[in-house]
Amino acid sequence: MGALEEFWESLLDEASYSLFAIHSNVEDHAMAYVLNEACGLRLKRTPRDLELVKQGVFTVFSWKDEASFREWTLFRNPGRDAMANPSEGLFAGETTLKRPYLVPEKKEVDYFLKLEGEEQELKVLSLLLALPRVITAYRLDTSKLKSRYNLIY
Repeated sequence: MGALEEFWESLLDEASYSLFAIHSNVEDHAMAYVLNEACGLRLKRTPRDLELVKQGVFTVFSWKDEASFREWTLFRNPGRDAMANPSEGLFAGETTLKRPYLVPEKKEVDYFLKLEGEEQELKVLSLLLALPRVITAYRLDTSKLKSRYNLIY
């Protein structure tokens, strides 16, 4: 294990956050709007999208709740732009499109909602499950995610 990897590991272990997976077929701006209306959040699109060199570009909405010392971040798991890869074999010379994922081991998840700070008496999961456009939602154990470093924003 390299020094940089150990640093990120210790940083993530110290961070107190909850991560929720959301399955929904709505657009990213509509998901942020629904969360704002139903959960009393004020998510706004960040000026810069999350750009990972090898993975792609991902839409991010964020809100710092100063009163409760919490930060909410909504990530879109599938990237906006598909990456081109040169094909081999029968279609050599042609390019194929590969959709990038923020968390590749969870390709079935459409959105990740990260809550930094104490959850306390919040019933986030029950609020998410009650949303009309959410198919399902559940809490994720971040220690089991290989690409959890992608969620540092």
